[in-house]
Amino acid sequence: MKKKVLYILAAAIVPAALPAAPAFDVQPVAKRAATVELAGKLLNPPASTDGAGALVNPFTLSGSRAEDAAADESQAAANRAAIMASNRTLLAALAEQLDPKGTFVLGGESIILLGQKKLKVGERYPITFEGAVYELEITSIETTRFSVRYKNEEITRPIVITKSGK
Repeated sequence: MKKKVLYILAAAIVPAALPAAPAFDVQPVAKRAATVELAGKLLNPPASTDGAGALVNPFTLSGSRAEDAAADESQAAANRAAIMASNRTLLAALAEQLDPKGTFVLGGESIILLGQKKLKVGERYPITFEGAVYELEITSIETTRFSVRYKNEEITRPIVITKSGK
């Protein structure tokens, strides 16, 4: 009885689940004519007798476009140089804010004491400068100096420890 009910349900559901076959795959000639005509026009553009209607390749630099591109490139190079200089001066100003208290070696790793933090090579140290927070990466620690990196600039600073403890 259960099998009979399942066969009836399957016979009713399967045809409903199948997609309906399209009436035809290709449109009639009358409907395709406009599209075929447009395709023919696009494939064979009318030839221009004067030179003004000639197509210009947008990927070829010529004339004033080449001069504009050269000017843009020189401006971009100047901007990159200014950014590099500003990153370098910013890093120098940030490094001046650092006051290392000393270094030590623990388990074969050099550690620098900056304020209350103990930092290893590769760790980042946040510093607030002129209202903005910058993260400096410790790149090298030696007994008398350390190096920090900001973006693509790196600077080495000495570790000066005074006897007074201040």
